[in-house]
Amino acid sequence: MLKWLLAIVVLAMISGLGSSLSPRRWRIGYLPGDLHFHVFRRHIHIPLTSTLLMSLAVWLIVRSF
Repeated sequence: MLKWLLAIVVLAMISGLGSSLSPRRWRIGYLPGDLHFHVFRRHIHIPLTSTLLMSLAVWLIVRSF
């Protein structure tokens, strides 16, 4: 259980930090369900859908082994 929680946290961090580095054609970090806010001149990005898709991908990869 702890292993999965750690994997999800790491993927969420990579998705949030790497969304500006990822190619725009993949649209990771800008999917429907990802939240974007502008509060006090700051941009807040919460990649919910991207995190779920990446978690599913990792789960499928781990399950195949």
